[in-house]
Amino acid sequence: MARGFIYVYERIFKEQNAMDREFGKIPINGRQTSQADQKRIRKIISDSSYQVAQECKVIVSYPRMRIEGRRVVLGEPLIMLPDCRLVTIEELQDIERGRRK
Repeated sequence: MARGFIYVYERIFKEQNAMDREFGKIPINGRQTSQADQKRIRKIISDSSYQVAQECKVIVSYPRMRIEGRRVVLGEPLIMLPDCRLVTIEELQDIERGRRK
């Protein structure tokens, strides 16, 4: 059944998948990853967060982002809602679906 809209958490997941595809194009090698590539990774994350902020009016950050081996691990996103509350992705799902805890 088509809803005709996309939830914010779905948009965040979609952007994470797009970031993973972009990270796959960068030569990552743990601690030996070059400074330029690390800067490029941070730029991709920043651009992605900006895109989500423009479309969904929420700020997404990845405070536990790290490079492990040959991949970038984003960790749990932290989301700031328009009323300045910080929530996790699970809490955002509950808010959007109308579930109470």
